[in-house]
Amino acid sequence: MTTTTFTGTAAAHFNFHALFRPVLAALRFTGHFVVALVGVIFLGSASEH
Repeated sequence: MTTTTFTGTAAAHFNFHALFRPVLAALRFTGHFVVALVGVIFLGSASEH
């Protein structure tokens, strides 16, 4: 019973990872874009002062 639960959990974890792999890639790209955008805004506001 424990083995069956572990197998089910491993399969669910694998499917979850395979499903969200492109989502994580998109979030990583979006995160870098947001960091760059905030950096540009910060540098722009700093240069004004």
